[in-house]
Amino acid sequence: MGVVYLARDERLQRNVAIKMLHPDALANDSSRSRFRTEALALSRLNHPGIAIVHAFDQENDADYLVMEFVPGQTLAQKIAAGPLAEAEAAAIGAQIADALEAAHAHGVVHRDLKPGNVVVTPEGQVKVLDFGLAKLTASEDEATRSATAPLALVGTLAYMAPEQLTGAPVGPRADLHALGAILYELATGRRPYAGPTLTALMYAVAHKPPAPPRRLRPELSAAFEAVVMHALEKDPERRPASAAEIAAALRGAPQAPRTVAPAGSARLESLAVLPLVDLAADPGQEFFADGMTEALITSLAGIGALRVISRTTAMHYKHASQPIAEIASALGVEAVVEGSVLRAEGRVRINVQLIDAAADRLLWARSYEGDVGNVLALQADVARSVAAEVRIQLTPREAARLSDPRAVDPRAFEAYLRGRFHWNRRSEAEMRKGIGFFQQAIEIDPAYALPYVGIADSYNLLGDMNAMLPHEAGAKAKAAVARALELDPDLGEAHTTLGFLHMFYDWDWDRARKAYGRSLELSPGYPTGHQWHAELLAALGEFEAAIDEAHRAHELDPLAPIMGTTLGDTYFFARRYNDALTWLRRTIEIEPGFYQALNDIGRVLSESGRHDEALATFEQARALSGANPLASVGLGYTLARAGRHDEARRILAHLEAEAVGRYVSPHAIAAILVGLGELDRALEWLERAYREHDRALVWMKVHPRLDPLRGNPRFESIVQRVMGGAAG
Repeated sequence: MGVVYLARDERLQRNVAIKMLHPDALANDSSRSRFRTEALALSRLNHPGIAIVHAFDQENDADYLVMEFVPGQTLAQKIAAGPLAEAEAAAIGAQIADALEAAHAHGVVHRDLKPGNVVVTPEGQVKVLDFGLAKLTASEDEATRSATAPLALVGTLAYMAPEQLTGAPVGPRADLHALGAILYELATGRRPYAGPTLTALMYAVAHKPPAPPRRLRPELSAAFEAVVMHALEKDPERRPASAAEIAAALRGAPQAPRTVAPAGSARLESLAVLPLVDLAADPGQEFFADGMTEALITSLAGIGALRVISRTTAMHYKHASQPIAEIASALGVEAVVEGSVLRAEGRVRINVQLIDAAADRLLWARSYEGDVGNVLALQADVARSVAAEVRIQLTPREAARLSDPRAVDPRAFEAYLRGRFHWNRRSEAEMRKGIGFFQQAIEIDPAYALPYVGIADSYNLLGDMNAMLPHEAGAKAKAAVARALELDPDLGEAHTTLGFLHMFYDWDWDRARKAYGRSLELSPGYPTGHQWHAELLAALGEFEAAIDEAHRAHELDPLAPIMGTTLGDTYFFARRYNDALTWLRRTIEIEPGFYQALNDIGRVLSESGRHDEALATFEQARALSGANPLASVGLGYTLARAGRHDEARRILAHLEAEAVGRYVSPHAIAAILVGLGELDRALEWLERAYREHDRALVWMKVHPRLDPLRGNPRFESIVQRVMGGAAG
């Protein structure tokens, strides 16, 4: 139907393949329609095992495609040299199955799969070519139906499925039959069906079972033969349910190391999981794909020897178009996991692939499918497989954690994912909405621990943003996390939340230290665990250890503004103001509207004596903060330090009035009074902060704004009561 030219793209300096119809075929509507179908089908596919379409156009009434040029040998050429070893045949077949799984997930059926349409590159990557006869199962217009009519016998007869000959509906399992025929030929050197005439060959395809492969090559394994014969079933309903099933079966058979992985490759120790693509293409299902991404990251982050980029940073690449190597370089990782998720009719399918970023090489690809209620087991399978592929040795605890995930009611799991979806938006309204979904998950499955952690985290942050009284937020969070740990004592995230409560609400420094230690033992890749541990160490004045922990949190979640802010704040408390400014300004470059980082830049400038710059920065921060009364604190303190006392007192009066009708941190008011030199009144407000359990008092030992009070017996008494033995 066409001719293919090797061409040079001079603009992008690359070789490409240009495929165009024969001139005498241009008047044939059927050929032209097939050609357009190929372009549409391929434009929807993006998989390492499928040749990429760069462009589709028409010139002088000639239709043409610009495609990826794929060097290497076709399987037809390899077969001409004789049958392949079983291990090599199985490895090639598994890669073909991966490519078909990706195409089928997008509603594309190849319908002309044969050895001449599969190339093995010099690096061992299998590429499926020529979707020129593809049928778009998701939607077909009249032209497509005409172009792909079964009675036209499009395709290559020896590899066609019986239903393609009889006019029956043709779906993805027709491609599985073709894959079975290719596997048969790779391993035996012969096609499964033969006949002296076209009619005889058609009869054999439709009615005669092929000879078992081991009859031709006895050294083949029974497992390999079973895969091939299963794919060659006459009835499509009796064939494997998906290409992923064939890939898994082939990889389960004895075989040599896969040709796609470089021999003797070194262990990979860092990776990023990019947001899984939602193949349902339903905005209402976005939470599920995002939730699955987060759950997979959490599973992998539990492996101590592996540095895994956190969800917050990964989600920045949700709709990214950058090359994998560029993303990996920006995140400082060696490998990238990407894939898709499809939930339908109570089933879920996860397609994942692991890419060596530096070499831009596919290391491994696989699909997993199961009931929605067993989705945590699927995630654990993926995590174990990734660990094996990057050559990470799991500890006994890590292996046990991934080998026995608890089954969860799918309705509860969905409610939990919806809760985290809203929690991650971090506004008061969204977090309260998230709490509703967490409670819904608990009502469905009271023994499910993670929703209790979600509730505790929500109340912790609501208290942190002064949306609730400290004691009220703390009490609710404590009750929730206690239940989570009762249900799952080894849940690392729950121990992190417990450490936060011991630090900010109990002021129990020893128990906070132990809780964070336990959380990082169980979930070493959890960035929030390192972040909050860094805050504990900074509050205690252990600055070097705090800075190390803050850097670790930032490495795990480099694009999360809160991690850059925590790192800058740690330097601030250590009085390393230049370093603090460096990290806080980097954070603002990433997230210009992040009020907290901008506010903290202001306080660094203020403590550095750069009052005019500080005031301008605080004004910007206040404009971004909305109705948060705390946004005025730095402004009032700096005005006082700059000698502009009347302006500072107006802000102070406003905050004191606000404190009558809503919660305002007494510590904040005390700070302005310190700036004004009214130390006795400042101490009165700090006493009130102690009575109201103001969480800001955890910084009393190290906060620069309180330095004028140090040595005052009343102040040291409050420090002792808050810090206990940690006061030093």
